[in-house]
Amino acid sequence: MISFIKASLREIKHVVWPTKAETAKYFVVVLSVLVLFGVYLFIFSNIFSYVIFFLKDTLKNIL
Repeated sequence: MISFIKASLREIKHVVWPTKAETAKYFVVVLSVLVLFGVYLFIFSNIFSYVIFFLKDTLKNIL
């Protein structure tokens, strides 16, 4: 277990950490993708709901 922790700490020293500017840029990219995906899901969820309710009402009137 000790050797695993020592090896892990050695590997952490090899990691190249992003700068503040890179972190801010990546944060904006991730936030933008999340917002766009949320809008996409909202729009297509509403379209799907309208289609389902339209079909339900149409089939109710036919039957």
